[in-house]
Amino acid sequence: MASHVLATDARSLPASVVSAAAAAYGLDPEVVLVLTRVAADGNLGEPAGSVAKLVSLASSPGFHTPAVLAALHEAVMPGGEIVVGVLGAATSSVPVGSAPAAEKDLLVAGFADLRAAAGDVAGVANGALAASKPTWTAGASFSLKSRRLKENAAPPNNDGAAKAWKLGDDDDLVDEDDLLDDADFRSGADAASKARDAGEGCGPKACKNCSCGRAEAEAEEEAGKRAAMTEEKKEEFKSSCGNCYLGDAYRCAGCPMLGQPAQAPPGSTTVKLDLTSDI
Repeated sequence: MASHVLATDARSLPASVVSAAAAAYGLDPEVVLVLTRVAADGNLGEPAGSVAKLVSLASSPGFHTPAVLAALHEAVMPGGEIVVGVLGAATSSVPVGSAPAAEKDLLVAGFADLRAAAGDVAGVANGALAASKPTWTAGASFSLKSRRLKENAAPPNNDGAAKAWKLGDDDDLVDEDDLLDDADFRSGADAASKARDAGEGCGPKACKNCSCGRAEAEAEEEAGKRAAMTEEKKEEFKSSCGNCYLGDAYRCAGCPMLGQPAQAPPGSTTVKLDLTSDI
């Protein structure tokens, strides 16, 4: 098990590159383990969480794929550091987004604190990135309790609170109707009276678009062909027009839909779904 590792998929690494990378990236030259010909899946052959510092130098920009970075993340211990770069001339730079590894891929792999790797290393192209592995692990949990509850502890005495909310027999309760005056009681009746006078709904006379037969009965009453209708008789007329969905102008005074906006005809209700893509 090695705590400092320098890995590459190349067949070999010049000693000058190894020493320069160890000095620039903080590897201990006495204990650093150099691994060449790393598999395409990024498996280093080291136990999970055993590498404190890892430097991965690829021979081509496309080596550090998300799968490889995930394998490297598993090898690094919590709190450990990683440097990813591409072998090449120190004066050359790697195009952004191609390598050594896109920043988003490092973040998705689980690394944090992304930054540019310090120092120029002979044999390593410019653009190397450094990152750290967080100290927390996947699936970690933390209790929200600030302290442990004492076992068999007596519950707090809340008798005072219970008494404060308990109503006694001598407590006076306010009748809600006492809070209203005559004007409040008359406001609803006055509004209904004005609506009837304006011809809205069925008031003293039939609706203008009556279809229940009341208009014909009133016409016969005015012509003297039938006796005057009582209030009970007027209530017997029930509208069967089926146009209540059109609005209040087509609704009787006792219609349960009175006051609601116009709606779609019964039986034609449809649900319109937005099937457009959000991307």
